[in-house]
Amino acid sequence: MYLSKTFSNIYNDCKNIGLLAVFFVLSLIGILHHEIWLDEAHHFLLARDSNSLADLIKACRIEGHPLLWNFILFFITRFSANVFYAQLIHILINCLTGYIICKSSLRFWEKIFLLFGYFLFYEYNIISRNYGISALFIFALAHQYLTNKTDLVKLALLIFLLANTHLFSLLVSFAFVISYLLTTKKEIFTAQNKKTIIAAIVIVLGGWLISICTIIPPVNYGNKFVAYDSSGYLSTERITKTLSVCFKGIFYIPDYNAPNHHIENSFYFLTLNLKTTTIYLLSILAMGIPILILKKDKFACIFFCSFILVFLPVYYFLPLVFGTRYYGFFYLVFAACYWMAKPKIPKIGVAVSFVIFLLQFVNGIYAYCMDLYYPFSESKNVSDYIREVKKPTENVFILNRTLRPGISTYSGQKYFGTENGEPLSYCLWDTAMPDSVLKVKLNNALTLNNSSLIIANAPLNNLLDTNRLTKLQSFTNGIVNGENMTVYRYKK
Repeated sequence: MYLSKTFSNIYNDCKNIGLLAVFFVLSLIGILHHEIWLDEAHHFLLARDSNSLADLIKACRIEGHPLLWNFILFFITRFSANVFYAQLIHILINCLTGYIICKSSLRFWEKIFLLFGYFLFYEYNIISRNYGISALFIFALAHQYLTNKTDLVKLALLIFLLANTHLFSLLVSFAFVISYLLTTKKEIFTAQNKKTIIAAIVIVLGGWLISICTIIPPVNYGNKFVAYDSSGYLSTERITKTLSVCFKGIFYIPDYNAPNHHIENSFYFLTLNLKTTTIYLLSILAMGIPILILKKDKFACIFFCSFILVFLPVYYFLPLVFGTRYYGFFYLVFAACYWMAKPKIPKIGVAVSFVIFLLQFVNGIYAYCMDLYYPFSESKNVSDYIREVKKPTENVFILNRTLRPGISTYSGQKYFGTENGEPLSYCLWDTAMPDSVLKVKLNNALTLNNSSLIIANAPLNNLLDTNRLTKLQSFTNGIVNGENMTVYRYKK
């Protein structure tokens, strides 16, 4: 019996090691073929071009994100300005998440589907953003709760870290604490040393305070940001956006028929022209299904419900938050709750969860393969092309600021900033020049050389004399439509 258990343990360990090894190898292949886009490049450049942590904190003041990922990028860029190393560290972080999942009590098929699902394998892994560390701390928190939920300091430290990865991770930490307080017996708290309880409270509240202070932008920029969203607070658009987020996360399916393979941030169900009432019903159903699956485990069910209750009001009032990456938090919380509730989930709940995890698995493999076959962004190809055709005396002008970070990351150069006319790499979201001023500064800069390279992906709005332009090459094969672009040569 003992030998049988030993061989069984060895066999399971080998399967888990093999699964994690496959995850790492495929992730490595993925980042070697993934061209970073605006969001990845912008935060990398914020770190790369900051001379100190103080400079970085100042530069990130309007970003609306906690700073943990930016700090990680800052230390990476002290050793190398090559973005590959940031991508490598990112997949290693996700391998830690994979290790936690592999060591869990989940069935092997559940581990495979979770690890290679759309969010954990692709959106939060191949694309290098702060969402990967959010996933790590969500699953680390679930693991700590399952193994020793009485260790308040460890739980508090994980909550601190989770809260400082993303605004929505901050909401996850709120939901976890609410659930813990509602379900934990008083005896656990009374048995604790008072100093331990105080330390845990200080750590949690400190983490929340730091996160909130770094998320909230200056008042002037905050008002400008909110003004971008013109939909009324009782508009159908805003209500639909809020209610459908759980549906889009847990039952995410990209638009396989998206024109020119622009699948990023696409959602299949939006292509069906469903009636508003149908969307409302599907959205409510998408929130109800996980609750029914988790209902026999008090903590997991309250955790998921608490997240809904804290997430939806915040999401409702936020402008400009349409993106697959945001929806995935519902999937992460559901997956963590499923793991915690697993022993109590009935067979029908396991069967429904199988469908959810299978759906995510299929979409993860699909998105990964698309990224291997097509450039995610054309930024790297354009950067390589500039290196080939640029004459020694030419300057490069990128006339759409959202194109600049990707190219700057690969070239290592700063370019004429349409925000202020100065050399820039990352975007200055709170700065803009009127077209009349931009036109004067741009044309003055163009007169300094006999010829220059111009990069754009939109009409030039009479900024320069288009008769002096010669089209060199168009790059229109990227998955992210907004980063397809054309290179011109301008002759004085």
